[in-house]
Amino acid sequence: MDTNLKELLRSVLREELAPINQRLDKIESDVQELKAGQAELQKNIVENLGNFTEKIAHQVEDRTGALNKRVFEVETVIQRLTNQ
Repeated sequence: MDTNLKELLRSVLREELAPINQRLDKIESDVQELKAGQAELQKNIVENLGNFTEKIAHQVEDRTGALNKRVFEVETVIQRLTNQ
């Protein structure tokens, strides 16, 4: 009788714990998906920051070139006026 009671108890426990185990498996799967998504997000952020930094640097270079050209033109005019 003692073994029958143990087997019955084990059977009941398996039945009661089965949904909990399924939910735990689902949660573990979701956590893995979240970790993968977070890693992808971090990778994208780093890439985008690099791209934005490059664009800003090019814009600064372009504006600097335009300003240098304007300064050169002003200096040329001033030079001509002082030579007259």
